[in-house]
Amino acid sequence: MVFEEFIVPDLPVAAALALVTLTVTGLLYAVRPAVSQGTVVAFVPWVVSGAVLHVLYQMGVALGERVVPGVPAAVLSAPSVYLTAFVLMGLYWVGATVVAPERVVGLLGLGGTATATLTVGYAVWVGADRFALDPVLPVLGLLGSLALATLLYLVVRLWRPSAVARARYVGGLVLFAHVFDAITTAVGVELLDATERSTFPRLILDIAADLPTADLLGEAWLFVVVKMAIATAIVVLLSSYPENQPTEGNLFFAFIAAIGLGPAVHNFFLFALGV
Repeated sequence: MVFEEFIVPDLPVAAALALVTLTVTGLLYAVRPAVSQGTVVAFVPWVVSGAVLHVLYQMGVALGERVVPGVPAAVLSAPSVYLTAFVLMGLYWVGATVVAPERVVGLLGLGGTATATLTVGYAVWVGADRFALDPVLPVLGLLGSLALATLLYLVVRLWRPSAVARARYVGGLVLFAHVFDAITTAVGVELLDATERSTFPRLILDIAADLPTADLLGEAWLFVVVKMAIATAIVVLLSSYPENQPTEGNLFFAFIAAIGLGPAVHNFFLFALGV
């Protein structure tokens, strides 16, 4: 399933990627762009792009050929794809900050949307040509994730209204990202015979498989509950972080959302494109 095999690129590629990553990080530190809640939302399409780039890598593995011309396949493998996505977004973010500092959030979101549209469009084109598309279950999983995340958001809002008021958009994004990750994992494990090899999810699935409820509820339900509980705890306990320290707090929530949303989007497209 998600990033099941971590691959270290050859030394020249790894060194070049590390150097570029450090350079982009240095540039961002130099220009010091503001990080608002709107900025975190603008990160979303860039996360989608990174996830789909890894799907393209797995397409290439399945086909035994490179599907992204001119790009070393290793930079789209895991964990390198994390850095690749960061470099793409970081360079654009630096440029937007320098050229139009008053419109950075809008430009960041626009650039990310354009990148995600191109990446997803290309992946769908390759999938339609070389694989058997089967989007029904992934789309139902997405709709179910939206409904469950909305319900969870409303419950948290009734239970801790002050936390929701402080966390605002980033709180809702964290809840949705991890619900989506949990549901896509459940769809893959229970309905599509996918195998989860990441350590933490596999541990939770194994525990659920040994419970008396396994025959009735399967093995993914506990993972869904655990993910919802963790996301809720983060939003409730750390809701003041973005308010008190906007840059650090919003970046923290962006990171927490990304580690849920990235795998979720990856699962969604991997399953929908029949890879």
